[in-house]
Amino acid sequence: WISALLTAAFLIVCATGGDNVNWGYLGFEVVFPFYTAIAVGEWCRIRADQMFDVISAQGKSIFLWIVRRFLLLFVTVTVFAVVGIFGTVTITQASAGDLLLTFLPTAFFLSSVCIALSLLSSVPHIPTMAVGVIWLFSIMSLSLLRFRPIQYLYLFIRFAGVDSSTWILNKLVLLVAGSTLWLCIFLICQKRLWVK
Repeated sequence: WISALLTAAFLIVCATGGDNVNWGYLGFEVVFPFYTAIAVGEWCRIRADQMFDVISAQGKSIFLWIVRRFLLLFVTVTVFAVVGIFGTVTITQASAGDLLLTFLPTAFFLSSVCIALSLLSSVPHIPTMAVGVIWLFSIMSLSLLRFRPIQYLYLFIRFAGVDSSTWILNKLVLLVAGSTLWLCIFLICQKRLWVK
């Protein structure tokens, strides 16, 4: 219900908000990736799950358990984001492929940060709080884009108005960073490094 409400509210704002804001990039590079990370951080708890000790002691693969939980939430929110993308395309004549390529790497990176922190901390809301700080810092540090290396790391490069091929490399960097986090998660699960 929350995802459906967010999608509907965004489409209403997009339809009535005028042309001064690029609603596609605002929605699918800033709002929906952050919502995806919140969903993963709050509902895909790993160490904060009350059954974690039982699952880690009796489960065959804790990594597969984490992947299944992540995919369930990530795919569910992505379905609502895709509905929002097609609604936005209808309203603003934006490119659906462009918006999807903008959404997926950013959402994957922020959600991967949540999963990694959820595996390292047994405090329930730490992953969401940390991603919120990263998200807020990225919004506030728009002026740092004048330094070329920052453009490759900035989360909201399309919303910031960088139209060159830099944004493609930026999204590749986010995908590589998210994949690296998953590799670290795999290694932590294999060696069971959370055990004292």
